[in-house]
Amino acid sequence: VFALLARLAPFQFRVDRSAWERHPAKSPAVDCAPLLDVKHLQSMSQCHACGRCSDHSKAVTLAPRSPNAEILSGPPPATNEVLLLIFGILGVAIGAFQWTVNPWFVRARQAAAEWLVNRNILWPLTDSPAWWLLTAYPEANDVFTWLDGIAILAYIGTVTLVLGGTVLLAVRGAARLAGADWRRLALGLVPLGGIGLFLGLSMMSVSQLRAEGIVLPWLGTLRGILLASGLLWSAWLGLRLLRQAAPGKARLGAAFVFWLAPLATVGASWIFVFYVW
Repeated sequence: VFALLARLAPFQFRVDRSAWERHPAKSPAVDCAPLLDVKHLQSMSQCHACGRCSDHSKAVTLAPRSPNAEILSGPPPATNEVLLLIFGILGVAIGAFQWTVNPWFVRARQAAAEWLVNRNILWPLTDSPAWWLLTAYPEANDVFTWLDGIAILAYIGTVTLVLGGTVLLAVRGAARLAGADWRRLALGLVPLGGIGLFLGLSMMSVSQLRAEGIVLPWLGTLRGILLASGLLWSAWLGLRLLRQAAPGKARLGAAFVFWLAPLATVGASWIFVFYVW
């Protein structure tokens, strides 16, 4: 996940190849923790930004860059990295953030419990056998049953397949129309995914503050601004990536319509979380 988000880094370790070549060949090797080929470094994706290579051979410098530079012109991503973005950040993560506030999930779980009781199938309603398997804090009245665990996994899995599948099909459709590499095009979703992770992870902090009596009246507006920023940023990146490959305006327009589909789907899921449920 950090490797994906690092593609938006506003700084990079820039390598001057000519300066590197002028340095004596017997100079010590770079003490790089992730064992990157610093001489040919093009991406901040796998870089730990520890700074050990800085000024090596008088050729490596920390320099500012556009946060869009690596996505628009950097090396193409691996397929597993793109699938993590689509089915992990835009699938599993959203499902995990959603279930706690989704009233439909609560009603479905209640209906399942009633169905089990009516048929005298009671073992799914027993408490968690261990805290490390399912939440089990009876002193805080916070105990999950087997049914809770199964329902949560089923919900997250369904959201992952539906949302991730929709995003994947739309991205591949847009890439096919434009003649682009679908993996490179999918990187345009990184800003939306990163902002989504921030919004989702901050939900727990907001809940804890509310429990302490601290109310943030501007929170809804801030969430809306961040979500809109992520959607617009990803829409703009997608359009730039499509323009690099699309041969004509007609195909570009059709491809961009496909590109807007995953943005609308992910955006709607967050709108339900923050403003409907």
